[in-house]
Amino acid sequence: MSRYSLASVSLAMAFLAASVNGFAQSGSDTQLVYQLQQLQDEIRELRGLVEQQAFELENLKRRQRDQYLDLDQRLTQASTGIAAGNNIVADNANTTASVSSAPEQPQIGQDVPEVRQPLVVQRTVTSVPLPTTSSAAVVAASPAEEKAGYDNAFSALKDLRYAESAQAFLDFIELYPNSEYADNAQYWLGESFYAAGNYDLALNAFNGLLSNYHDSSKTADALLKIGYSHYEKKEWPQARAALEQVKAQYPETTLSRLAESRLRNMRLEGHF
Repeated sequence: MSRYSLASVSLAMAFLAASVNGFAQSGSDTQLVYQLQQLQDEIRELRGLVEQQAFELENLKRRQRDQYLDLDQRLTQASTGIAAGNNIVADNANTTASVSSAPEQPQIGQDVPEVRQPLVVQRTVTSVPLPTTSSAAVVAASPAEEKAGYDNAFSALKDLRYAESAQAFLDFIELYPNSEYADNAQYWLGESFYAAGNYDLALNAFNGLLSNYHDSSKTADALLKIGYSHYEKKEWPQARAALEQVKAQYPETTLSRLAESRLRNMRLEGHF
């Protein structure tokens, strides 16, 4: 998780956007144009940071919800088992007292609740089929329409609707290949596949970002996820190569520390 909060990033984005407007109105000399380009690049990086944090927060909420439901189920089952045990003891005591104070009679079977072992709930990985790209031609659209299409795809990903988000990101990339959101859409397409456990498709998407969007702010993230995807496929040499590349190209960053952590796990597991 980045050291920046969502609030601070949003504030920075607002300040940068205001600065962009100010520079655009103040003149058109070379220096201002250069500064404007720098500010636009920073806004894109900050937007990507906000999206990454939103995605991680959604995953954290989902894990906490799963843990709570599992704990609640275990507590419910434990209390049910205790109550059933107490009923058995009480029934046995009543039966003994009846036998000692009355003539022997044929025993009548008692309706004793069945005490079952606690259920172990296992999470399953949803398999996302390869979405079929449409044959729609590239169209000219307003910035608002592009943003709406991108936001809809990203919302599906946050809601864990991986097949829907993958198809939406594919459609967006095909419709708006030159959009300012195209590289981010390519990255989140890979995340849709990765989150669903489709690591071959995830690799295709992340490698597509490296091939088609050389200046993307998501390049380092995609390279890290390439290493992760090879790791999940048990392709240890490829995983190690990608993770070592992250460390070499992006030292002293959160991504570099994540790569080193995964490499440490690989060493402990005996994979190199």
